[in-house]
Amino acid sequence: MRIIHCAWAAALLSALGAGSCAKDTTGNGGTGTTESYNDKIDSYLAERYLWNGEYGQMTRDLTIEYAADNDNFLTRTLLGMTSNTLDKKRYTSGAGQNYYNLYSYITRKARSRAATGPKTRGVNHGVRKETEYGFGFARLGVVRFSNTGKAGFYVMAVYPGSPADRAGFRRGTIFSEIDGAEIADSESEYTPVYKRLTSPSGAASVLFKVRETGEETTLTAERLYPNPVLRAEVIEEGEHKIGYMVYNGFDAAYDDDLLDSLRKFRDAGITDLVFDLRYNGGGHVISAKMLATCIAGEKCDGKVFQYYRYNDSRMADPAKTQKQTGNTYDREKALFYENFSYGDYYGADLKQYALGLQNIYVLTTGSTASSSEAVINGLRGIDIGVTLIGEKTNGKNVGMEIDKFDDGDYSYELAPITFEGYNAKKETVNPAGLAVDYAVADWNNRLVDFGPEEPMLAKALSLITGRTYTPAPCRSAAGIAPIAGVSLPEDARRPAGMLVLSPQHGE
Repeated sequence: MRIIHCAWAAALLSALGAGSCAKDTTGNGGTGTTESYNDKIDSYLAERYLWNGEYGQMTRDLTIEYAADNDNFLTRTLLGMTSNTLDKKRYTSGAGQNYYNLYSYITRKARSRAATGPKTRGVNHGVRKETEYGFGFARLGVVRFSNTGKAGFYVMAVYPGSPADRAGFRRGTIFSEIDGAEIADSESEYTPVYKRLTSPSGAASVLFKVRETGEETTLTAERLYPNPVLRAEVIEEGEHKIGYMVYNGFDAAYDDDLLDSLRKFRDAGITDLVFDLRYNGGGHVISAKMLATCIAGEKCDGKVFQYYRYNDSRMADPAKTQKQTGNTYDREKALFYENFSYGDYYGADLKQYALGLQNIYVLTTGSTASSSEAVINGLRGIDIGVTLIGEKTNGKNVGMEIDKFDDGDYSYELAPITFEGYNAKKETVNPAGLAVDYAVADWNNRLVDFGPEEPMLAKALSLITGRTYTPAPCRSAAGIAPIAGVSLPEDARRPAGMLVLSPQHGE
């Protein structure tokens, strides 16, 4: 889920007055001018942005910086619109401040990070793995210490085998100091530190102090492959064989790794499935469709995974839009669609991974968004039972067609909202989020590591087996609470949202 937090006040709702914050990007560069880049961006938005009717009526300033961190042509222009409420969503922070989240984004990264990793083994869609420097924090949050008035960081998930994992840092570990210094409870102070911890520049070293023990540990960032499959195991309880997977993002580069885990579930003969998508903000639609296909099995054969509604001008020219998207136009429903991939999926036979389940359990929070919600909605569209446990999802029912271009030492990814998605029953995800069937808080005075004693999973296991699984007692964390409504930079290195690749690149 790409989220851009934008504070606003009622008096500052004009295109020029609204403040904005862009996704984090890497440096300046390229040989083109601001106007030449903005001309590319403007042309793409004018043709494909879901609300291009209003966009075409606007006066657009092509001299605005095209990829600045805090204010750029894309964000300033789209924030000045009024009809794009599914892109520019209004929220209220924990401090009572109103702000907008803008899903559309543009990112830039050094071309040295082009896709040079190993090719996928069985899946041949061309999306390749990329290494990145990291300490191994798959998810990190910010907390406030009421007794000191300072801020800290808490671990929400780590990559197996990473420096953080080897150091014994687990979900629930809280850091009170970084490099020997406390962290001020100010967004301008902890955001740069957060960036250092989640996307370090090279093989940087950082000293971490664990609040509970006072122990200090130095970690050095390493080149990692951020495999989104954080955990996959089979829990056996009586006649139940329960597959449990923590999946952190729909990155098509790791489709083979996802299929490997699903094959293990199939070979183990699982009877039930708990899919942990609590921090999964989405990613590639092709991977979402692949996963949903494997869960449903034969029941999804020949059925619609998702319908697409594009802007009015594109819907009025089905032949051109079908060529652009690779999706088929259904004249009766006046929507484009794509079916599940039961059978061949870019060289992999998904029949060999099919679980054929009639009901599954999904663990969710407000960070569960986009392609994650598309999987839930798509399965419900063909009457697969999906029980949600945790917290209400994000409510992002729109997605992007990615446009990429290179210039100089940089590669650019432009991803404006271009479609709204629906399942086979023509139901879309509620923009307010998908309500859970069983409410369980993610933060329950502390985080418990993934496993049967974690409260959300414990609830799922109880529902499946009829036994009572008692969550692990949380260690005291009195006076500590996550800071809500903060504007932390998204990591531009990994896919998030509901991203559709061009027909020439895997879709």
